[in-house]
Amino acid sequence: MRRIVSILLFLGLAVSAAAQEGWVMTADSRKDYNGATMANGRLGVVTDDRPFTAREIVLAGVFDKEGYNGVSRVARGPVFLNMELTVDGKKVEDKDFTGWNQVFDMRKAQLTTNVDLKGKASFKYTVLALRHLPYNAMSIVEVVPHKDITLKVENVYGIPEEMSDPQASFGEGAQLVYQLNAATRTKMHRVSSSSMFMFDAQEPEVKRIEKDGRDGMWFSVKLNKGESYRFALVGAVCSTQDFKDPVNESKRFATFAYKSSIDYLLEKHRAAWEELWQSDVIIEGDPESQIDIRHALYQLYSITRENCPVGIAPMGLSSSEGYNGHYFWDTELWMYPPILVMNPPAGRSLMDYRANCLPQAVQNAANHGYKGAQYPWEADSSGEECTPVWALTGTYEHHITADIGIAMWNYYCVSGDKDWLRETAWPVLRNIGDFWVSRAQKNEDGSYSILNVVAADEYAENVDDNAFTNGAAKRVLNNVVRAAQVLGYNVDQRWKEVADGLVFTYNADGVTMEYTGYDGQLIKQTDVNMLAYPLGVVTDPEQIIRDINYYFDRIDPNGPAMSNAIIAVLHARLGDPETAFKVFKKSYTDKLRPPFGVLSENANNSRVSFATGLGGILQSVIFGFAGIEITEDGIIQLPTKLPSHWKSLTVTGVGVEKQTFTVTNN
Repeated sequence: MRRIVSILLFLGLAVSAAAQEGWVMTADSRKDYNGATMANGRLGVVTDDRPFTAREIVLAGVFDKEGYNGVSRVARGPVFLNMELTVDGKKVEDKDFTGWNQVFDMRKAQLTTNVDLKGKASFKYTVLALRHLPYNAMSIVEVVPHKDITLKVENVYGIPEEMSDPQASFGEGAQLVYQLNAATRTKMHRVSSSSMFMFDAQEPEVKRIEKDGRDGMWFSVKLNKGESYRFALVGAVCSTQDFKDPVNESKRFATFAYKSSIDYLLEKHRAAWEELWQSDVIIEGDPESQIDIRHALYQLYSITRENCPVGIAPMGLSSSEGYNGHYFWDTELWMYPPILVMNPPAGRSLMDYRANCLPQAVQNAANHGYKGAQYPWEADSSGEECTPVWALTGTYEHHITADIGIAMWNYYCVSGDKDWLRETAWPVLRNIGDFWVSRAQKNEDGSYSILNVVAADEYAENVDDNAFTNGAAKRVLNNVVRAAQVLGYNVDQRWKEVADGLVFTYNADGVTMEYTGYDGQLIKQTDVNMLAYPLGVVTDPEQIIRDINYYFDRIDPNGPAMSNAIIAVLHARLGDPETAFKVFKKSYTDKLRPPFGVLSENANNSRVSFATGLGGILQSVIFGFAGIEITEDGIIQLPTKLPSHWKSLTVTGVGVEKQTFTVTNN
């Protein structure tokens, strides 16, 4: 327990019995605060250390230009959850509160801030993005007066600085509805937020703010000493990306929630999360790793959902700035595999998004002189290339087209849904196969090369026969062949010819070279090592170890948080759990940020939350220590061993059949 306590205290966490069970983290320091994200797959509410305030609301799949001559950036919405309090005629400032602490409950997907107003009252403020209502979020306030008080509460929106032309309106109905409609950065979209107060007891009159040039609404109540009082603020945010009439749709969604009760909304929200948590990772004997893994799983659950064909960005829904909210290979290679096995319907949503963007990928290939479909390195809701023009990745990092095809095939392997394979995936797979046939160049000896690419190791630009690119192309071409056979379609023999002929180079010691001419340079992240996992192109244990030993110390220590996750998987699968555990912990512990252990991309920044890295962490445990493997015959479990201090590892609710896989230390 000493080590657990020291780690938690480093992050500003107080250890509680609930925390030791791996569900709850409690913060009592506001120093170096990094907000948690309460998200439901459609919107993300980034919390703040200031009571009754949210930092921002990030909207999934809604993009505008970062500037009139720039690329797209994911949009933020008006923050409809902010409140200002006045007690006994005096406006309460942040400095007036004492006893600050926050409780982050991952099981309930909520964050609660507790504060005291000396001599007046204690307050509890809980934020959640309603899981069952994708466009809604709610704040619940509980007040315990220390004396008789008069409480006034105002709802005043926070408007992102890049939004323009804000227009407030108020709708009379069962209760006053406050609505704000504004334009995104370059007016590509209108975003509309609506909010309403909810009460347990008899409703006070809710009125419009009509002074000081401010828009908003407010109510006032007299509270008796010792008698607890609860109310909520519920709202919705919609945009022209999803609705022709977001103004009235957001009002309808707010009203729909309002006509329920606070407890009903809580019950439905928690029931939806309880269903998600039927698929869980349970570690016995290591409370510290347990809470880290559950936090990673919470984050991936919170940024995806069923029937929501939207991509997921490296920073999830925690930021509008990290990589502009674009969709990279981070989705398919890093976040998607754990999502696929733990929540297949959400995995399908991610694949449906890529399938919907096939026409743009076909056009992109034609624009570059290739056949088939070439998916963009950075994408948004348009499906077109969104990489900043100064970055060579957008022009040359082509392995993403293979990564997407591999992910499509894996969804079929997990789901067994042949109708989906035929109707949705096959057009994508066939075009991806044709792309790689046209992209590869035949050599004089009959082999095939893929020339002039940016490697998965992005320090290697414009290189030939990059190991990962060639390995991913080989893997996906074989997947295309199998898909054709499963569906009874003719197999284009060029798919197999290119797959079998792709070039891999080796040095004098038999180490797989990252690309032709590679000479031991520092690498940004794993490249060659991914030939063994997840690609399965290299299977010889001696070759895997040889490649690990060569590249492990060549990985940039300031690189992203995924490389060590791959190395951990490989050591675990090779039967060396102690080394695997050391590398697993190395992959993320120096990147955790207070107060809730939010993961940054690397040790030198605080860009949160790096969902890509969280996907890598989960892969270390699910596909490494637990030995879970996706095959054409479904999900199986490979022989594996646990670190000596782990008593057991159980992964529940796996795949469409909701299987349970367990490993124990005897």
